[in-house]
Amino acid sequence: MHTAVEHIEQIVSKAGDLAETKMEIWKLKAASKISETVSSLISLIAIIILAAAALIILSFGAAFWIGKELDNTSYGFFIVGGFYALIGLLVFVFRKDLIKAPLSNLIADKIAK
Repeated sequence: MHTAVEHIEQIVSKAGDLAETKMEIWKLKAASKISETVSSLISLIAIIILAAAALIILSFGAAFWIGKELDNTSYGFFIVGGFYALIGLLVFVFRKDLIKAPLSNLIADKIAK
């Protein structure tokens, strides 16, 4: 027959096993969330790189076309460069709303799932 001490030892042992199991589950959930977030960021970076490459090619085309229309190729490049300088200034001014907040929300959403 089991004594009360043996029952208490079994309960403590099972509680320890339960705590270890819960810790492993938390580790696996954290690893899953981290890997999902990293993979989302990597795919976002790949899309940004491809979009940047397309934008560069389109910019050269636009610069040459504007330059041809104005009979001076350098004018086309100055106009396109000025356009990007203006866009860069606007992005810098509104960087919290355009970049920081959406990126923070994306990461928080991936972690919160």
